[in-house]
Amino acid sequence: MFRLSFAKREIHTVFFLFVAILSTITCQMNSRVVTPLGEMEGVEEIIRHEKVYQFRNIPYAQPPTGHLRLSKPIPFGSWSGVLNATKFGPSCMQPSYRNYVYDKYKPNLDMSEDCLSLNVYVARNISANANRSVMVWIHGGSYLIGQGSLYDGSYLALTGDVVVVTLNYRLGPFGFTVSPTNGISGNYGLWDQRLALEWVQSNIASFGGNPNSVTIFGQSAGGFSVSLHAIIPDNKGLFHRVIAQSGSSEGPLAIWHSAAYTSEAMIRLLDCQNNTIKCIRSRSASEIVNYTRVLSSPLFLKDFFEIPSGPVVDHDFLYMDPTRLLMNKTSPNYRFFRSLDYMTGNVDTEGSISVDIIGLYAKLYGVLSNGISLTTFCEYYLPGLTTYYFGKVNDSISSDFLCSLYGSSGQTNQMNNAMNSYADANFIAPAVKSLIVHSKDNYLTNSFQFLFRRPCIDPAIRHKYDLWTNGSTHGSDNAYLFGLEDYQDRYNITVRSTDISLSNTMMRYWTNFAKTGNPNSDDLPRWDAYDEVRQTYVNLDTSITQDQHLYQSRVDIWLKKLPDLIQHHLPDIVIGK
Repeated sequence: MFRLSFAKREIHTVFFLFVAILSTITCQMNSRVVTPLGEMEGVEEIIRHEKVYQFRNIPYAQPPTGHLRLSKPIPFGSWSGVLNATKFGPSCMQPSYRNYVYDKYKPNLDMSEDCLSLNVYVARNISANANRSVMVWIHGGSYLIGQGSLYDGSYLALTGDVVVVTLNYRLGPFGFTVSPTNGISGNYGLWDQRLALEWVQSNIASFGGNPNSVTIFGQSAGGFSVSLHAIIPDNKGLFHRVIAQSGSSEGPLAIWHSAAYTSEAMIRLLDCQNNTIKCIRSRSASEIVNYTRVLSSPLFLKDFFEIPSGPVVDHDFLYMDPTRLLMNKTSPNYRFFRSLDYMTGNVDTEGSISVDIIGLYAKLYGVLSNGISLTTFCEYYLPGLTTYYFGKVNDSISSDFLCSLYGSSGQTNQMNNAMNSYADANFIAPAVKSLIVHSKDNYLTNSFQFLFRRPCIDPAIRHKYDLWTNGSTHGSDNAYLFGLEDYQDRYNITVRSTDISLSNTMMRYWTNFAKTGNPNSDDLPRWDAYDEVRQTYVNLDTSITQDQHLYQSRVDIWLKKLPDLIQHHLPDIVIGK
């Protein structure tokens, strides 16, 4: 009897031990994390035969609906039970893409006003002691479209052993409507971004992230966003390094100059002239979105070059035009910017984003067949570009000068030159200007510049620009930064081994910078820091090379020659608005 009883107890012990082990395994498979706000359950993916943990659709703000529409975001706070973080959330409200080739990249096609969430990617293991550097991605899309979940942070987290965060923020009229007389100050999308960064500071350690080593990075509207955050001293401590891709606070696209004009038009369309803010809050989100496409059309805007949505000088989030802020070397804005490690760069055909604008000019004042004519370019396109860049100036002075430099008798060449003029004014020259401001006599932090040169990896997207360029079009760098290895299986897109190699090199550069403020390591091609004299940059192509003074003759037009010409005639004008 004693032997039998002992055997039973032994069996029971083994059984309970097995159950305990099984429970532990199940918990690990469910990827549970306990944060100061509560417990959550994510998912585990296998990437390169290693584990990547994804925590999806984590709310960082209360739903910005009802009385919270057109208000600063309020922290979501804690939750009870276990938060289900296994599925990606919806995009913020936005007009549908005109080109549905992007839909295949979206893990969730839904839209909702209740969208203020973020996603966290952690590779190999989750340990509060890991102390990994953190990279927070802010997506682009003209402040009008896009979503954080479009960008899978798995490969970046795995390649560089960092924690990656992607986020949603309010877009279009929900994030950037402005009407000060009605108590609508704008910049709500930027306030969303800041609140997400505050969430990272408070909670990322639970995922093994180091809140004292945070890099914010973004492309296009995301690049402009991180550039603006980088000059606001109130953000001190929220991040420590900045990577701005195709976006600089020094350029005219950093600020939405038609904000009041467009916002008032939205108010009239909604028939909300009386009791405006209460009226707008009573309208359905879908009704507001229905008007967005009309109001974001270049034909509606005051000029074709205006962005459809974006930040404004609200004397709260942003006190002054960014260019003016950085002109004052004693300002806290200038000092804060230079206290951060800074990397910025562009693709080699940024002007591809202006193809539709050029097409409008060609159709209105000529015929768009093989490009834009010299007459249309010089007499109509350039006056619009220079007025947008410099403000209200004597168009003939600047336009005649630019026509002599960018003009061409061949329509195809003229099309390329028109794209270059747009790129130089809005992307290339502002990036160089920001690097000079950051690097000059700065011995505390690092500056780096890059130029991405590979064509868009997706043929369906690339096809739109085939007639005009075979270069690297606006946004082509994004795919390389988030990994190309599964493109064949997931999207039926063939990728060359040399492009996969470039992608891995870029991910190493970016994550090295996030960890140390320097993209270099012994096993990567050398990338020298930027300084005002040499102005070194790296060419990101299947062969990595370095060069100096990016597009110097073109940049000098906008930073030296044209400003000198304008100042001679109008000495009080502020260059770049």
